[in-house]
Amino acid sequence: MKPTTLALTDLRGGLIAAAVVLPQATAFGVTVFAPYLGTAAGALAGLAGAIGLLLISGAAGGTIGLISGPTGASMALLSGTAALLTASDIPPKIIAPALFTTTVLAGLIQLMIAFAGGGRLMKFIPYPVFAGLATGIGLLLIKSQIKPWLGINYSGLWIRWYWLPMATTAVAFCAVRYAPRFIPNIPGPLVGLIGGTVFYQTILYLTSPPSVPAYWVIGTLPQWSEFHLAIDQFTVWPSLPWSLILHAAFALAVLSSLNTLLTAVIADTTTGQRHNAHRELLAQSIGQMAVGLVGGLAGAASVGGTTTAVQAGARRWAALTAGILLLLLLLFAGSAGQWLPTSALAGIIIASAINLMEKDIIAWAQQRRTRLDAMVALLVIIVTLAQDLMIAVLVGLSIAILLFIRSQSQLPVIQRRLTALERPSVRKRPADQVEWLAHHGDRIVMYHLSGVLFFAKTDQLFEEMLPDLDRRSWVILHLRRVIQIDLSSVRLLQQIAARLEAHRGELLFCEVPEELGLGRDVERTLRRLSLRPGRLNVRTFAGADQALEYAENALLKALNVDTTVMEQDITLAELDLCCDMRPIEVAELASVLRPLALESGERLFDASEPGSELYLVLRGRIDIRLHVAGERYKRLAIYGPGTVFGEIAFLDPGPRAAEAVAVRRSELWVLSRADFDRLRKTYPGAAIALLLALGRSQSRALRWSAREIKRLIQW
Repeated sequence: MKPTTLALTDLRGGLIAAAVVLPQATAFGVTVFAPYLGTAAGALAGLAGAIGLLLISGAAGGTIGLISGPTGASMALLSGTAALLTASDIPPKIIAPALFTTTVLAGLIQLMIAFAGGGRLMKFIPYPVFAGLATGIGLLLIKSQIKPWLGINYSGLWIRWYWLPMATTAVAFCAVRYAPRFIPNIPGPLVGLIGGTVFYQTILYLTSPPSVPAYWVIGTLPQWSEFHLAIDQFTVWPSLPWSLILHAAFALAVLSSLNTLLTAVIADTTTGQRHNAHRELLAQSIGQMAVGLVGGLAGAASVGGTTTAVQAGARRWAALTAGILLLLLLLFAGSAGQWLPTSALAGIIIASAINLMEKDIIAWAQQRRTRLDAMVALLVIIVTLAQDLMIAVLVGLSIAILLFIRSQSQLPVIQRRLTALERPSVRKRPADQVEWLAHHGDRIVMYHLSGVLFFAKTDQLFEEMLPDLDRRSWVILHLRRVIQIDLSSVRLLQQIAARLEAHRGELLFCEVPEELGLGRDVERTLRRLSLRPGRLNVRTFAGADQALEYAENALLKALNVDTTVMEQDITLAELDLCCDMRPIEVAELASVLRPLALESGERLFDASEPGSELYLVLRGRIDIRLHVAGERYKRLAIYGPGTVFGEIAFLDPGPRAAEAVAVRRSELWVLSRADFDRLRKTYPGAAIALLLALGRSQSRALRWSAREIKRLIQW
């Protein structure tokens, strides 16, 4: 957008905003301060509040298009405070300084709210609550315009001229709604203001009624000589009722902050911009303190002024423009207000209020999936109309909390449940151990947990895990995706551990994030949070595979399967690769093998290193690792005595996919391609038997890979 266009839209929006804020500010100021300072001084206090907030908030620019000024909420709160002061036998001459002091303290509290991060509050309100607040505010705005729309006091009598305000309101409303279709370059509110004013003044000129009520127009503004500077009255501070003032200041600060944040979000929906909540609250707090110091009426962001102004094109400098226009009007053109009918402003505000309301609530109510959201929005609307905006915001926040707890409790705690049959460890085991694990691997269960574990989910988690807790099993809790865990969940973990121990099972933890606060040894943490003596049968592992390997070893031990064979030296005939070979073929194969010894920590080969050898493990342990970042690596496989690796490079020579490292002192036999060629020529039967054994090994590896791919896709 060009700078000249931007300046023009700000001028138009500022003009509309000034016209909307002017009657509200004067009326609110008179309502609060007239009994103590006089009507003229009360009106000036309202204008001073509007000008101060507009200039300071507009200069800060925390929210594009935001218009500030005295609001009905701040007026009602300060009027109530004045009534309490009067009921407490406070002298009338002290009440006005007490209200100014309340405003200054409210600004100071708003400043603390801003630095405490209170600007993020609106981000935690779900859209149905916001829709209810916006719709309720729209209805309140329409209600607030009944008097200028009908042109009567509620105690007044109908006379033949009382149709004029209604007609003026209708003209302004229609101009706002329909003028943009014919003159799109001019904002509807500006056309409504001009059209309503011209219509009203034309009818008066042509008909010349004997008299019209003074409140049908804004009226002539008071002179600066009527203004009472608040700072001159602060000498009465020692006699102020500070307890009551502090309570009122806190309520005013919270109410003004919430009102400002809500209005900022409303402005964003029209302008398409993102407000800076921290900057806006800082500007509002400084403006509030300045207004209190000069004797102005407290305020906040004005929903009516903001919605009307942004629809008129208000953007970055509109608030500052409105403040300057009000100041100039007050200084040099106080009589201009007598030409502006309040009924024309009512038409503009009613049109803006209708645009503000969320019509989709009706569509939500018609769909079963969103019917609860519609009920929430309707409840907030009712509270807004029956009580006030602050209570509605508190109800909305309470609903937001309940909805969050409800939505979180409905999310699945357990992302996946896997047994060792579906995901065994990467430890390569002898055939007999593999067979045992194939029959009993369902006793090892890994639960992938995610999200927030809190009190609302403990019951759900326990119920889903119960079948595995009432038998001898090894339960692994994978916590990498868990964000937070509360004391209720910690207590549940203690109960799970005790229940498994009663059935001679174990509870294992793996991949525990540091930010959970469970530490590297979960058992120690659980023990510290309980006064019950004794240890818990709980173990913690860095990775899932280590936990699976431990659980497999524990299960095999419980089944009386000898696992020490994996640590013992074996002969070539005992290898799984040679189990189907004849003794003569094993001897022929041994004739072409060469021995290789590795010390603990020694690297056998690196990733991407060319290779063509087949390795047969007789003693020790070899890890196959894939580096992922820096010194971190993913362990792909573990080879112990009786296992074979390197088949791919042996069958199809090329770069290695990962590195091989000896975890402890190891002894291997190596078969190179040259040695195999010699075996093929000399002992073709042994060569064929070896290839058949490698084929069976690769088929098992392919089946395992297919299961892993399926598991990863489901994950």
